[in-house]
Order: sequence, then C-alpha cells, then structure tokens
Amino acid sequence: MDLLTVFLAVVLAGLSATLSGIGVAAASRYRDPRLALVSAGLAVLAVVGGLDVLNQVSPRYGEPFEVAPVPLGLTVLAVALLYVALVRGAARTPSP
Repeated sequence: MDLLTVFLAVVLAGLSATLSGIGVAAASRYRDPRLALVSAGLAVLAVVGGLDVLNQVSPRYGEPFEVAPVPLGLTVLAVALLYVALVRGAARTPSP
C-alpha cells in the first residue's frame, strides 16, 4: 500500500464526487445538458477513485482497478483545474 497513491485516490474520489454533486444541482437549476454531461463524467472519475481506494486498502480486492500514481496524479490535477475554473467563474469585462 503506497501512501501517496491512497492519498491521491481519496482526493480524486472526494473532489470528483463533490463536483459531480454541484454539477447535478446546477444542471437541474439551469436546465443545461452540458452541465449534466460534465457531472456524469465527474461521477465516473469518482467511481474510479473509489475503486482505486478499495484496491489500495484491501489486498484481497484484486488488481483490476489499480491505477498507477502518475496517471492518478494527472487526473487529480485535471479535476483540480476544473474546480478552480468553476470557483473562479467568468472573468468580468470592464464596462466602457
């Protein structure tokens, strides 16, 4: 059990699940199907992170869901950038 891999998998699962919930709420409020698709993709990433956590914590769980630390870190970085983009919002244009 590699501690860095477990940490990255937990962060991926938690952050993706949080963003997926926010996306579902926003999609239902604004009736935008693009938000629903993004939240579905984030839900899939949350499932991948959760399965990797189970793989790292339980040695009897099996090898099929093992994710190497480098792709896992890159996926966490991509989700974190998505989070920053959602939190930051649209850039305000100066009024003339």
